[in-house]
Amino acid sequence: MILYKYMSFSSACSVIGNRSIGFSCLEDLNDPFECAALCFKGSDELSSKLQHNPHKNRLSRNYGVLSLTRNPLNALMWAHYGDDHRGVVIGIDVNKAQLNTVENCVIPANNGEIIYTSTMPQNKLPTANVDSLMSIGKEHASFHEHDFELFKNAFLYKDLAWGYEEEVRVIKNIRNPQDNSRYSDSNFANESGDWSQIQVYGRPLYCLSIPAESIVEAYLGCSSYSNVTRLGLDKELYINTRKEWKSQGINVQLVRRCEGSWKLELSDHKI
Repeated sequence: MILYKYMSFSSACSVIGNRSIGFSCLEDLNDPFECAALCFKGSDELSSKLQHNPHKNRLSRNYGVLSLTRNPLNALMWAHYGDDHRGVVIGIDVNKAQLNTVENCVIPANNGEIIYTSTMPQNKLPTANVDSLMSIGKEHASFHEHDFELFKNAFLYKDLAWGYEEEVRVIKNIRNPQDNSRYSDSNFANESGDWSQIQVYGRPLYCLSIPAESIVEAYLGCSSYSNVTRLGLDKELYINTRKEWKSQGINVQLVRRCEGSWKLELSDHKI
């Protein structure tokens, strides 16, 4: 199964060059309602709200989110995440990248389709206790059916307004066994894979190493040449980068506007 990630041209160079893909924390995503659907039954000792915030914090600090999509030709996605159509959409074989394995994904790609709703769900989970809270991040590194409701409520519900994204998420444990600061660069390995932790605009990004052969497609946006004409990228570097990707066995194609419609299509221009 191939899923897609929209990004800038420079980010695509990093992803392909470093053979890694970035996971973000819940609190660093662009929707302030992330994890809002996570709710618990209250008790005399613990209200639902008092259970929500500690769970959200631990889920955000211990698990990373990789947001992918099924459609590489979505004009809105190109505008919002593909650097105004100047960027690249990377096609990833999620099986080769081990993004679909139950052994090292808390939510693998097959189970990560976002559920878009017009009203916020009220799927109340059983009242939590201290032991279940503290186990988050320590015991959960693989997919377990009996824990899925917790992770589904935390990671997979979004407002219907986001439906155009056709998002599929992969959730992995990003806990550093050395307990380094989340605001320092480091390299580490855990049950979920090999990681490089870097800082991007003041937030941590957890870059998972993936096999080179798992990056199978690269679509260049219909305005990608403006990286040269407007943003100062060296023309020879731009052309050679495309050729280098192709030499690695990546299917590199140009995207263009479909004349007479609002759609995008693949160009028949040979790279």
